[in-house]
Amino acid sequence: MCEILGISFNEPVRPNISLKGFRQKSKRNPDGWGFAYFPDKSVQVFKEPLEADKSFLSEFIRNYQEIYSEIFVMHVRKSSVGNISHKNTHPFVRELNGREYVFAHNGSMYDFNKLNIGRFKPVGETDSEFAFCYILNEIESRNISCWNDEHFMWLSSRLKEINDYGTFNCIFSDGEFLFCFNDVNEFKDFCFVKREAPFETIRLLDDELEVELFLEKRPTQYGYIMATNPLTNEAWESFLPGELKIFKKGKIVFSNLDNVL
Repeated sequence: MCEILGISFNEPVRPNISLKGFRQKSKRNPDGWGFAYFPDKSVQVFKEPLEADKSFLSEFIRNYQEIYSEIFVMHVRKSSVGNISHKNTHPFVRELNGREYVFAHNGSMYDFNKLNIGRFKPVGETDSEFAFCYILNEIESRNISCWNDEHFMWLSSRLKEINDYGTFNCIFSDGEFLFCFNDVNEFKDFCFVKREAPFETIRLLDDELEVELFLEKRPTQYGYIMATNPLTNEAWESFLPGELKIFKKGKIVFSNLDNVL
C-alpha cells in the first residue's frame, strides 16, 4: 500500500537525502510517485503514474540543486481505488482562500462518497482525492482563513470522521503548516524524526548508504521528517493512534493528544 513523506524545516532545505531514501520505496509502490514543495506561497508539483526509481524526472529532481523549501510532501502509490493514471497520482492540489493546499493519503476507504464535498469535485476516481475535497469543503464551510488551536482541534475531529470510512494516514499543507494525521487503528507505523545540530552520520536503510549530515546541513537548520516507515537508522518516533500533529518552520506547534502526552 502507498507510502507518504513530509518535511518541515525552519529554513529552506534541499530534500535530496530524504528523496533518495524515499524513492527506494517505489519498488513496493510502483503505480505512481509525486513530489510537492513551496518555493513561495504557491506550490510546485511533479508527479507521474510510474515507478519513481525508474523515472528520469524523479532522478532529475533528486539531483537538481535549485529546489529549496521549508515544506515538502511526497508520495509513492500502490493503486487500490482508481486506475493507474496521472489524475489519480498523489499529491493533489487545490486553491482555497488564496492558498494552495497539497494533499497525500495512505490507506483505503469504502463508501467514502457519503462524505459531503460541496463545490469541490474530484478530477480522478480515488478515495484520497475525494477525502481531500471533503476536507477543503469543511474548511471553507467553517470560514477558516487563519489557523489557530481551536481550528486545529476541530480539524482532528473531521479527520477522525473520514477515518470511519477505512484506513487513513494523510499529510497536507497550505504552505505555512504541515498537517500529519495517523490512522486511529495504526494500520501503518507512521513515524517522525527530528534533525538538529550537532549533525551526525546516518545510514539509509534500503541501500545501506551512509550520509554525513554535517556536510549537508547548516548548524542553524532544524526540523522534522515524517514517513510511513523509517528511512534511516536514526531514532524515529511513532505517532499515536488518531494523532494529528501540526508542524511549522521545523517545530511541532500542535497535537490533539497533548493532554494525553
